[in-house]
Amino acid sequence: MSSSSGEDTDWAEFLDRLVHDMREPLRSVHAFTELLSETAKDRLGVEGEEAFREILSGTTRIRALIDGLSGYSLALRESADSPASQGVSLQLAFDIVLDALDNEIRACGATVTAENLPKVSVSLERLTQLLENLIGNSLKFKGDAPPVVRVSARPEATGWAIEVEDNGMGIDSADIEKVFKPFTRVQGRRHPGAGLGLPACRKIVEAHGGEIRMRPRADGGLICAFWLPAA
Repeated sequence: MSSSSGEDTDWAEFLDRLVHDMREPLRSVHAFTELLSETAKDRLGVEGEEAFREILSGTTRIRALIDGLSGYSLALRESADSPASQGVSLQLAFDIVLDALDNEIRACGATVTAENLPKVSVSLERLTQLLENLIGNSLKFKGDAPPVVRVSARPEATGWAIEVEDNGMGIDSADIEKVFKPFTRVQGRRHPGAGLGLPACRKIVEAHGGEIRMRPRADGGLICAFWLPAA
């Protein structure tokens, strides 16, 4: 194992302990805040109700951060030394993600399609995490029109070049590299999230010898392109 892989494993173990130790007190704060809010419902007044809403909003943001840390920890553990032996269908991962994001897709009237998705030497769990982060971002950072998201793949010498393309709000060229750094949120608090989804995607792709990049579409939106090894 390389020193980089060893450092990633150490960080993953640290994050696992951190996530475990944060979840229980967060659950208690959220549950007792809801209980107290219900108990004192008719005595809070406008300012009291607003205070409780802010507390519950804060616990929701902390939960999103914890979930992001957990996902990033899983990505840190990914290794090209133990690929899926028979290969895993990227189409299957896509179908699972489509089902998981069904509520979000319906809510914004999105169209999400895929074509020519192959088998690759990456575990189903990490493929699902990868696509869910990328497609989820396309839904989250949508433009004025209903989102249109397309996933495609083309063969290369030893693997597949895969693209997730959307018609969303896009990204400034100055921020293209920043968004792959942990905890970076170029939209601030306008959109929920921990700023760990794209860094996790990069870890998964790079663990298998690939690269992941973003570029703007000529007519608006974004293309996220990455490489994965063939099965």
